Amino acid sequence: MLKGIEFEKSETDSLCFTIEDISDELKQVIRMRLSEICHGAAKASRKSVLYSYKMTLTAFFEKFDTKSADTQKGMIGELLTHVLFLHFESKFRAASPYFNMEEDSIKKGFDLVLHHETTREIWFVEVKAGECGEHTSVQKLGSLLSLAKNGLKTALDSNRNTLWQNAVNGASLVIQDSNLKTQIEMLLESYNENAVVGDSASKDYNAVLAAVCFSGAQAFATGAEFEGRHTTQKNMNEFRSLMSVALQKDTLESIIDCKHTIDTAPLRLECRDGAQPVSRSI
Repeated sequence: MLKGIEFEKSETDSLCFTIEDISDELKQVIRMRLSEICHGAAKASRKSVLYSYKMTLTAFFEKFDTKSADTQKGMIGELLTHVLFLHFESKFRAASPYFNMEEDSIKKGFDLVLHHETTREIWFVEVKAGECGEHTSVQKLGSLLSLAKNGLKTALDSNRNTLWQNAVNGASLVIQDSNLKTQIEMLLESYNENAVVGDSASKDYNAVLAAVCFSGAQAFATGAEFEGRHTTQKNMNEFRSLMSVALQKDTLESIIDCKHTIDTAPLRLECRDGAQPVSRSI
């Protein structure tokens, strides 16, 4: 468990995270994993300053600070999904980087591609984020799940060669083990082959739908309430297997404000790459 995070998981594979506080413990997890999340484990394992915590954090905010409020919500939502899902679901590993490989913008294609350490199955993740406004948290989470479902289903049903090639290239950059990398690349390429001949359907794939809700004045949804929305999506049988993730925080600003705090802890004791402390911290 992580201090400041309330986590509920149902037997039907709905996961509900409520971020009550951006605790020092959560910040430490982000510091430790930021380079791996953004660049991929293969690059993060190198000693190059290019993939250090400091350089990665700077690159993140260079992308983040220029974006619209809606895009910022999505970027934070996707980052938190990487951090919390992979921290609590330790059998999953990322098979795609957070950073876009082609240009200085948000990543195109699938929000996140995962592989399961035991089954070696691939899971595709779609993240949608937004504010409650006058809706209740569970209502907003439900609508975000629907948006995520529709977006991922459209992608998986499509014959877009670039979508699948981005997934293959992402796996090539991220996965360190050469044998595993080859297996994952070949599996993704087989999906690519199906897609280009019009034989790709969402029912053939495993999916993770992530709904990131900034609740404002609304009360947080309970795990049981979110499970009901997950069950609605699962009963549609539009994917081979489905997991649903809820991430709840009061406001986007409460997360962004943390980047202005000066972190006095020695990061070299907390990061794999020996990065030094910086004044902008999540």
